Amino acid sequence: MKDKQIDRVYLQINRDIPFQAYQQFIKNAESADIAVYALDGNRTWATSGQTEYEIFWDWCARYQQQVPEEERFSGIHLDVEPYLLPDWGENQRNIVKQYEEMVNDAASRAHSLNVPLGVDLPFWFDEIDSVNNESLAASLIQAADEVTIMAYRNIAEGANGLIQLTKTERQLGNEFSTQIEIGLETMPSKEGKYVSFANKGEAYMMEEINKMRQAMPDESLRFSIHHFDSWVNMKK
Repeated sequence: MKDKQIDRVYLQINRDIPFQAYQQFIKNAESADIAVYALDGNRTWATSGQTEYEIFWDWCARYQQQVPEEERFSGIHLDVEPYLLPDWGENQRNIVKQYEEMVNDAASRAHSLNVPLGVDLPFWFDEIDSVNNESLAASLIQAADEVTIMAYRNIAEGANGLIQLTKTERQLGNEFSTQIEIGLETMPSKEGKYVSFANKGEAYMMEEINKMRQAMPDESLRFSIHHFDSWVNMKK
Protein backbone atom coordinates (compact mmCIF):
# COMPACT_ATOMS: atom_id res chain seq x y z
CA MET A 1 0.00 0.00 0.00
CA LYS A 2 2.87 2.35 0.74
CA ASP A 3 4.36 1.61 -2.68
CA LYS A 4 1.01 2.54 -4.28
CA GLN A 5 0.99 5.85 -2.34
CA ILE A 6 -2.26 4.90 -0.63
CA ASP A 7 -3.19 7.14 2.31
CA ARG A 8 -6.54 5.58 3.24
CA VAL A 9 -7.99 2.07 3.36
CA TYR A 10 -11.63 1.08 3.56
CA LEU A 11 -11.34 -2.22 5.41
CA GLN A 12 -14.25 -4.67 5.15
CA ILE A 13 -15.27 -5.70 8.65
CA ASN A 14 -15.51 -9.37 9.55
CA ARG A 15 -16.78 -9.83 13.09
CA ASP A 16 -15.25 -13.32 13.26
CA ILE A 17 -11.78 -11.76 13.22
CA PRO A 18 -10.58 -10.83 16.73
CA PHE A 19 -9.98 -7.24 17.74
CA GLN A 20 -6.26 -7.91 18.06
CA ALA A 21 -5.88 -8.48 14.31
CA TYR A 22 -7.51 -5.12 13.53
CA GLN A 23 -5.43 -3.41 16.20
CA GLN A 24 -2.15 -4.68 14.70
CA PHE A 25 -3.17 -3.80 11.15
CA ILE A 26 -4.28 -0.27 12.07
CA LYS A 27 -1.16 0.33 14.16
CA ASN A 28 1.06 -0.73 11.24
CA ALA A 29 -0.95 1.31 8.75
CA GLU A 30 -0.91 4.42 10.91
CA SER A 31 2.86 4.15 11.23
CA ALA A 32 2.95 4.43 7.41
CA ASP A 33 0.55 7.41 7.46
CA ILE A 34 -2.33 5.28 6.15
CA ALA A 35 -5.73 5.87 7.77
CA VAL A 36 -8.05 2.89 8.17
CA TYR A 37 -11.85 3.16 7.97
CA ALA A 38 -14.31 0.43 8.99
CA LEU A 39 -16.29 -0.58 5.90
CA ASP A 40 -19.56 -2.49 5.74
CA GLY A 41 -23.03 -2.32 4.24
CA ASN A 42 -25.83 -4.25 2.63
CA ARG A 43 -28.63 -3.27 0.25
CA THR A 44 -31.15 -4.21 2.96
CA TRP A 45 -29.78 -1.99 5.73
CA ALA A 46 -32.30 0.78 5.08
CA THR A 47 -35.25 -1.64 4.99
CA SER A 48 -35.37 -5.24 6.24
CA GLY A 49 -31.75 -5.51 7.37
CA GLN A 50 -31.76 -3.06 10.25
CA THR A 51 -30.75 -5.75 12.75
CA GLU A 52 -27.46 -6.22 10.87
CA TYR A 53 -27.10 -2.45 10.73
CA GLU A 54 -27.41 -2.26 14.53
CA ILE A 55 -24.97 -5.13 15.01
CA PHE A 56 -22.36 -3.34 12.87
CA TRP A 57 -22.63 -0.14 14.89
CA ASP A 58 -22.49 -2.06 18.16
CA TRP A 59 -19.30 -3.78 16.96
CA CYS A 60 -17.74 -0.44 15.96
CA ALA A 61 -18.64 1.17 19.28
CA ARG A 62 -17.21 -1.71 21.31
CA TYR A 63 -14.03 -1.75 19.25
CA GLN A 64 -13.43 2.00 19.49
CA GLN A 65 -14.04 1.95 23.24
CA GLN A 66 -11.85 -1.05 24.03
CA VAL A 67 -8.66 -0.32 22.10
CA PRO A 68 -5.98 2.39 22.50
CA GLU A 69 -6.49 5.56 20.50
CA GLU A 70 -3.67 4.82 18.05
CA GLU A 71 -5.34 1.50 17.14
CA ARG A 72 -8.83 2.86 16.46
CA PHE A 73 -10.53 3.31 13.11
CA SER A 74 -10.20 6.81 11.64
CA GLY A 75 -13.70 6.74 10.17
CA ILE A 76 -16.72 4.67 9.16
CA HIS A 77 -17.56 4.00 5.51
CA LEU A 78 -20.89 2.56 4.33
CA ASP A 79 -21.58 0.80 1.03
CA VAL A 80 -25.33 0.13 1.07
CA GLU A 81 -26.62 0.41 -2.56
CA PRO A 82 -30.40 0.20 -1.95
CA TYR A 83 -31.12 0.34 -5.69
CA LEU A 84 -30.13 -3.33 -5.81
CA LEU A 85 -33.26 -4.25 -3.83
CA PRO A 86 -35.73 -6.23 -5.96
CA ASP A 87 -38.57 -3.76 -5.33
CA TRP A 88 -36.54 -0.61 -6.11
CA GLY A 89 -38.53 0.00 -9.29
CA GLU A 90 -42.02 -0.03 -7.78
CA ASN A 91 -41.13 1.11 -4.25
CA GLN A 92 -38.40 3.63 -4.95
CA ARG A 93 -39.80 6.62 -3.07
CA ASN A 94 -40.31 4.67 0.15
CA ILE A 95 -36.88 3.05 -0.10
CA VAL A 96 -35.27 6.45 -0.73
CA LYS A 97 -36.98 7.85 2.37
CA GLN A 98 -35.72 5.00 4.55
CA TYR A 99 -32.27 5.22 3.02
CA GLU A 100 -31.98 8.95 3.72
CA GLU A 101 -33.07 8.35 7.31
CA MET A 102 -30.45 5.63 7.65
CA VAL A 103 -27.63 7.86 6.35
CA ASN A 104 -28.61 10.69 8.71
CA ASP A 105 -28.73 8.20 11.60
CA ALA A 106 -25.33 6.79 10.58
CA ALA A 107 -23.81 10.28 10.53
CA SER A 108 -25.07 10.86 14.07
CA ARG A 109 -23.64 7.52 15.25
CA ALA A 110 -20.27 8.17 13.62
CA HIS A 111 -20.03 11.60 15.19
CA SER A 112 -20.84 10.11 18.59
CA LEU A 113 -17.72 7.97 18.06
CA ASN A 114 -15.78 11.11 17.05
CA VAL A 115 -15.12 9.89 13.50
CA PRO A 116 -16.38 11.02 10.08
CA LEU A 117 -18.95 9.12 8.04
CA GLY A 118 -18.28 8.29 4.43
CA VAL A 119 -20.78 6.75 2.01
CA ASP A 120 -20.69 5.33 -1.50
CA LEU A 121 -23.19 6.55 -4.06
CA PRO A 122 -23.53 6.13 -7.82
CA PHE A 123 -23.06 9.10 -10.13
CA TRP A 124 -26.71 8.94 -11.24
CA PHE A 125 -28.18 9.76 -7.79
CA ASP A 126 -28.32 13.37 -8.96
CA GLU A 127 -31.21 12.22 -11.20
CA ILE A 128 -33.17 10.63 -8.33
CA ASP A 129 -35.53 12.74 -6.21
CA SER A 130 -35.14 12.77 -2.44
CA VAL A 131 -38.07 13.34 -0.09
CA ASN A 132 -36.82 16.89 0.54
CA ASN A 133 -37.48 18.34 -2.94
CA GLU A 134 -33.84 18.04 -3.99
CA SER A 135 -31.78 15.32 -5.61
CA LEU A 136 -30.84 12.25 -3.63
CA ALA A 137 -27.19 13.11 -4.31
CA ALA A 138 -27.65 16.55 -2.71
CA SER A 139 -29.38 15.04 0.32
CA LEU A 140 -26.68 12.45 0.95
CA ILE A 141 -23.76 14.81 0.30
CA GLN A 142 -25.23 17.15 2.91
CA ALA A 143 -25.67 14.33 5.44
CA ALA A 144 -22.27 12.63 5.10
CA ASP A 145 -18.82 14.00 5.82
CA GLU A 146 -17.25 12.23 2.85
CA VAL A 147 -18.75 10.72 -0.30
CA THR A 148 -17.22 8.35 -2.81
CA ILE A 149 -18.85 8.61 -6.24
CA MET A 150 -18.97 5.20 -7.91
CA ALA A 151 -18.24 6.75 -11.29
CA TYR A 152 -16.78 3.52 -12.73
CA ARG A 153 -15.66 4.74 -16.12
CA ASN A 154 -12.23 4.23 -17.66
CA ILE A 155 -12.05 7.53 -19.55
CA ALA A 156 -11.58 10.98 -18.07
CA GLU A 157 -12.97 13.13 -20.87
CA GLY A 158 -16.12 13.20 -22.97
CA ALA A 159 -19.84 12.97 -22.25
CA ASN A 160 -19.44 9.51 -20.71
CA GLY A 161 -16.18 10.33 -18.95
CA LEU A 162 -15.30 10.77 -15.30
CA ILE A 163 -15.06 14.56 -15.43
CA GLN A 164 -18.56 15.07 -16.80
CA LEU A 165 -20.28 12.30 -14.84
CA THR A 166 -19.04 13.60 -11.48
CA LYS A 167 -19.49 17.32 -12.19
CA THR A 168 -22.72 17.78 -10.22
CA GLU A 169 -21.45 15.82 -7.21
CA ARG A 170 -18.20 17.77 -7.11
CA GLN A 171 -20.14 21.02 -7.18
CA LEU A 172 -22.39 19.78 -4.36
CA GLY A 173 -19.35 18.73 -2.35
CA ASN A 174 -17.96 22.22 -2.66
CA GLU A 175 -21.32 23.76 -1.74
CA PHE A 176 -21.78 21.64 1.39
CA SER A 177 -18.07 21.34 2.36
CA THR A 178 -18.21 17.56 1.91
CA GLN A 179 -15.12 15.74 0.72
CA ILE A 180 -15.76 14.03 -2.63
CA GLU A 181 -13.78 11.05 -3.87
CA ILE A 182 -14.03 9.60 -7.36
CA GLY A 183 -14.31 5.81 -7.38
CA LEU A 184 -12.47 3.85 -10.07
CA GLU A 185 -12.95 0.18 -10.92
CA THR A 186 -10.08 -2.26 -11.48
CA MET A 187 -12.10 -5.48 -11.29
CA PRO A 188 -13.25 -7.08 -14.56
CA SER A 189 -16.77 -5.97 -15.49
CA LYS A 190 -19.46 -7.37 -17.77
CA GLU A 191 -21.32 -4.04 -17.84
CA GLY A 192 -19.34 -2.64 -20.76
CA LYS A 193 -15.81 -1.99 -22.01
CA TYR A 194 -15.96 1.58 -20.67
CA VAL A 195 -16.50 0.61 -16.99
CA SER A 196 -13.26 -0.87 -15.65
CA PHE A 197 -9.53 -0.28 -15.99
CA ALA A 198 -8.96 -4.03 -15.62
CA ASN A 199 -7.91 -4.58 -19.23
CA LYS A 200 -6.36 -1.13 -19.66
CA GLY A 201 -3.62 -1.43 -17.08
CA GLU A 202 -2.26 0.74 -14.29
CA ALA A 203 -0.25 3.12 -16.48
CA TYR A 204 -3.35 3.98 -18.52
CA MET A 205 -5.40 4.49 -15.34
CA MET A 206 -2.80 6.90 -14.00
CA GLU A 207 -2.86 8.82 -17.28
CA GLU A 208 -6.63 9.30 -16.97
CA ILE A 209 -6.26 10.39 -13.34
CA ASN A 210 -3.66 12.95 -14.42
CA LYS A 211 -6.02 14.23 -17.13
CA MET A 212 -8.59 14.93 -14.43
CA ARG A 213 -6.08 16.69 -12.22
CA GLN A 214 -4.91 18.85 -15.12
CA ALA A 215 -8.49 19.67 -16.14
CA MET A 216 -9.42 20.73 -12.60
CA PRO A 217 -6.28 22.20 -11.01
CA ASP A 218 -8.28 24.14 -8.42
CA GLU A 219 -10.04 21.05 -7.06
CA SER A 220 -8.53 18.85 -4.37
CA LEU A 221 -9.27 15.56 -6.10
CA ARG A 222 -9.20 12.24 -4.30
CA PHE A 223 -9.53 8.85 -5.97
CA SER A 224 -10.78 5.62 -4.45
CA ILE A 225 -9.67 2.42 -6.18
CA HIS A 226 -11.89 -0.66 -6.11
CA HIS A 227 -10.28 -2.78 -5.02
CA PHE A 228 -6.83 -3.53 -3.62
CA ASP A 229 -6.32 -7.12 -4.89
CA SER A 230 -7.39 -6.38 -8.47
CA TRP A 231 -5.33 -3.19 -8.50
CA VAL A 232 -2.05 -4.80 -7.45
CA ASN A 233 -2.60 -7.70 -9.86
CA MET A 234 -3.54 -5.63 -12.92
CA LYS A 235 -1.09 -5.25 -15.76
CA LYS A 236 1.30 -2.31 -15.54
